[in-house]
Amino acid sequence: MIFKKPKRKVNKVFLHCSANSNSKWGILDLKKSHLSRGFDDVGYHYFIDFTGKIWEGRSLETTPSAQKGHNTGTIAICLHGGQNSICDFTQEQYESLFNLCSDINEAYEKKITFHGHKEVDKGKDCPVFDYKKVLSLDNKGFIKKQKETNFEIINAKEPTFSDFVKAIFKK
Repeated sequence: MIFKKPKRKVNKVFLHCSANSNSKWGILDLKKSHLSRGFDDVGYHYFIDFTGKIWEGRSLETTPSAQKGHNTGTIAICLHGGQNSICDFTQEQYESLFNLCSDINEAYEKKITFHGHKEVDKGKDCPVFDYKKVLSLDNKGFIKKQKETNFEIINAKEPTFSDFVKAIFKK
């Protein structure tokens, strides 16, 4: 298990989509966007890119800024994609999401629930994929089945050398 429970009390996980499908856009762009909107950091704790890589966002010790009026006691996870409410997520993203949520579920001894942003903001379609099916949720938001996890969380506070190399060759 890679996920480590924060010291603050958490009882729900909220799922989001970035509403941006630009493949060159990533966690640092998301952070820049959130800072420009007055946030003190990226709003989400995790960001899952199109390749399925899980990037660290806001510290788990900090309450997210992700679902207005429903942030306390939550963890926020965002999948890249969903621009114009189009479901363009990859199998790798779904697998990473399932594995991360399974790990969170185990850390909280299966006493945590999982929800979509749209459950608390009726004006939103977010996330624009069937998260209940992807996570095998029951009608209360509990995961019904588990799977072995094998994933790595990447700290996005500072770009790695590999990030710079990739950026150079993309141009």
